[in-house]
Amino acid sequence: IAVSQVLQHKDEPRFISQSEAFKFAVGDTIILPCEVTQPGTFLRAWKRGIAILTASDVKVTPDPRVRLIPSRYTLQIRDAVPTDGGDYICQLATIEPREITHHVEILVPPKINHVTSGGHLQVRKGSPVRLECSAAGNPMPNITWTRKNNLLPNGEEKYVNNVYTIENMDRHKGGIYICTASNGVGQTASSQINLHVLCKYKMISNTL
Repeated sequence: IAVSQVLQHKDEPRFISQSEAFKFAVGDTIILPCEVTQPGTFLRAWKRGIAILTASDVKVTPDPRVRLIPSRYTLQIRDAVPTDGGDYICQLATIEPREITHHVEILVPPKINHVTSGGHLQVRKGSPVRLECSAAGNPMPNITWTRKNNLLPNGEEKYVNNVYTIENMDRHKGGIYICTASNGVGQTASSQINLHVLCKYKMISNTL
């Protein structure tokens, strides 16, 4: 019996593909290989969590984006979305089941969710100002502040942070402030805040 078991294990297919970590951008086609040494001798299946995506050469999932390519038993998912991220398991139904796990990360371009006061802000002269800009994406975007046609009040061309603070506001510090979100995926995203300074003017009357 021991010899028979040794022969059975010796004849079993083994994985050529190895577990890997993949990164795909939103909209890309996800391609995950599961190649073995003796295809056709044992059943293979693709799983994600408890969901079975394919069994042998049959697609089980109702997701129309999913396709099984027979060569290398490749799982293909079109038009990747953020929720496609996670672990995908290819299982080989040998006497002692074997499997490889591919980890998929979906890269998402930056998108600005919010800017202070919806992009329009009026502030009294002498008041402090706090400009905020929040963005989403994967990786998490960096926020860079610039000022249209001018330097920032501190004399710099740009400032990297999601919050930009201006002390002691005056009319020379007004204008359009632009926040730009970037994470190396797709195009950058930007939004602007029109900062208007309310000044008090003294009325001077000339009497004859």
